[in-house]
Amino acid sequence: MTSEPQDQTTAETDEPNEFGFAGAGTAPQPEPTHGDRLHEEAEAIAIPSGDITSAVTEAIDEVTERRDHS
Repeated sequence: MTSEPQDQTTAETDEPNEFGFAGAGTAPQPEPTHGDRLHEEAEAIAIPSGDITSAVTEAIDEVTERRDHS
């Protein structure tokens, strides 16, 4: 038996245990504040990703269909 400390690398400590958990424990995400929710709402209004995505997707589909039929 040696008195030297065992060398544990991150690879060894991050391996899943018998329950399937690996790594250090993490705390739950904090509840968003009113300011955070307001910022997310303003961003969604300023950048309507759903509307832009569908329009861009349709435009790309039209261009590729024209190229395929030519």
